[in-house]
Amino acid sequence: MTGENPMKRFLLQSVLAGISLLVASATQANDEINTKFTSPGKICFSQTNLYAETGNFKSVMLNHYLIVRKEDHYKTGDVFVGFRLKSQPDVLWLYNGGVSWIKQEKGKVPEFFRNSAQIPFDQLQPVIPTSIFHHPIDVSPYVGDGELWIGYGLRSESETAQVSFDEMLSSNRFNLIWEIGNSVIPPIIGSSVICLTITEMTEYSPLLSTSDTKN
Repeated sequence: MTGENPMKRFLLQSVLAGISLLVASATQANDEINTKFTSPGKICFSQTNLYAETGNFKSVMLNHYLIVRKEDHYKTGDVFVGFRLKSQPDVLWLYNGGVSWIKQEKGKVPEFFRNSAQIPFDQLQPVIPTSIFHHPIDVSPYVGDGELWIGYGLRSESETAQVSFDEMLSSNRFNLIWEIGNSVIPPIIGSSVICLTITEMTEYSPLLSTSDTKN
């Protein structure tokens, strides 16, 4: 395989989902409902989830919750989601969280993962959700060859994602979250279960357009 052929399928299948995500973020209202709980509660979930029929690699969705180390909470940094082929170990594609997987090339600033749940984008929250496949896609061409990696790096507010990317690599702060073909039994076998203690909840409502309010 040459050029960006291995990612053409990802690019085509991610466009509509990415556009929908951006539109939803752009139309989010300032209106919010805040509920404080009478006592702390818990919400638990698997760290990595696959949504697919067992043994079917032609219709797969995946999300992963990145756990930031305690000493790095709320520091300035960037999250990186990468895809590579074992057959081409020196070639890396980085996902921007919206519509594109971008081939990493020498001299080009790495593309970091943007997530509407990470506010501000460059502040590392303790738990960061990363939806990698927003809707079912076909990963069968990459079975036994494709790998998904995720990690984060630190930088100062004035520095670029190149600094955080290099810092992530030098600190070995990245992990393989799925070797395509290893399992499609949701959740991924061996995935940790995360439980968060919650004391309050804020609900945000989308803005209604003028035409909506008239109907």
